[in-house]
Amino acid sequence: MNISIKNIVSALSLSLDLTDNDWGKFEDVINPTHAKDISNKQFSNHSRCTSYIALEIAQTMKLDENSYYNLYIACMIHDIGTQNIFDESHTSKWYIKKHCIAGSEMIQRIPSLIQVYDIIRYHHENYDGSGCLKLKSSLIPIEAQILRIADLIEIQVDYSKPYHIQKDILIDWVKLHNETLFSPQVVKAFLVVADKEEFWLNLINLPNMNFILDNIIPEKDIFISLSEFEAIADVFASIIDNKSSFTAEHSKEIATLAYNVSKHLGYTEEKCLKMKIAGLLHDIGKLAIPISILDKDGPLTEEEYSIIKSHTYYTKLILDKIDHISDISLWASSHHEKLNGKGYPRRLKAEDLSEECRIIGVCDIYQSLTADRPYRKGMYMYEAFNILDDMVNRNLICGNAVRHFKNTLVSGVEKKP
Repeated sequence: MNISIKNIVSALSLSLDLTDNDWGKFEDVINPTHAKDISNKQFSNHSRCTSYIALEIAQTMKLDENSYYNLYIACMIHDIGTQNIFDESHTSKWYIKKHCIAGSEMIQRIPSLIQVYDIIRYHHENYDGSGCLKLKSSLIPIEAQILRIADLIEIQVDYSKPYHIQKDILIDWVKLHNETLFSPQVVKAFLVVADKEEFWLNLINLPNMNFILDNIIPEKDIFISLSEFEAIADVFASIIDNKSSFTAEHSKEIATLAYNVSKHLGYTEEKCLKMKIAGLLHDIGKLAIPISILDKDGPLTEEEYSIIKSHTYYTKLILDKIDHISDISLWASSHHEKLNGKGYPRRLKAEDLSEECRIIGVCDIYQSLTADRPYRKGMYMYEAFNILDDMVNRNLICGNAVRHFKNTLVSGVEKKP
């Protein structure tokens, strides 16, 4: 199986943009008055719009094919480090530094993306050396310099207003920071781009941004194997689980359970690996759910429960963007469906739910019951088995899936994939 890196980063950028973001990472350069407006900004298009700005600049600078490709990949996932430090201060230069270091360390865990390590690590560096890691001028990778200016321009665009009333303000702001935040070479290229009405009209055309971006993304692509995709899924499982204090290791433990049950059933190694990846990514849609709801200490309101249920919808929305993994997407996003048709988000019934979907659902329930949470101790194995049996009797989950699951655990199958 060959999976496109461009497909993957497009999907993952959506998951990052859907996450609660914070303008605090820009406080080193944005004035306090403007920062108040930015704090209310919707970030759901941030990666794509930043990529568009960066690629327009890169085309003007005539970057070579590899640099252009690496810039695009880095732009789409440049905020990966933000997502792993939700509980830290978002209003200090320390946070900005942590954001860059955390992001590059995650990239280091993904061999197929290692070429963007330096771009992610140094994308908050300033040309004059005043950035968080103190790199200066030509020591900063050119791709990181371009990402820096694109990132800061995008964050200040008000998509609710016509471009002509903000264009000159943004151009003047860039000129003001020439040779301090930005290199003269990059500023010169931006000014060429910014002189074109088409650039601004494209930038504020959010409904068509996917189409606009598709016209300038690199032709080059890299294809990776299922096992290489697993490395990416593992990193995102860490991001997912770290978002809430209630879900430490949740996705990784479900992945292990799903893999072990699959081995017990005699699935092929490729299918076992797919089940593991489905477990790793089953909750990626939770990145779209506010932390205030995920970490609420007490019962959810009806509205909050509706919001949290939407995470399975977002899981499918994100994973469906990746070609050749439709089976993984279906298994991952169906873990809250029930045999009686009263699950969510698609109200699937027994005849619609494959064995794989049923197994992931059982793994999810069991892990949730047995995991320690801040507000309670996890159940013992046989206590959780009793809950699963009761759910089988109520026609909520599959008896065969529960039987296979229990046999796997009781037989001591503890293969670590």
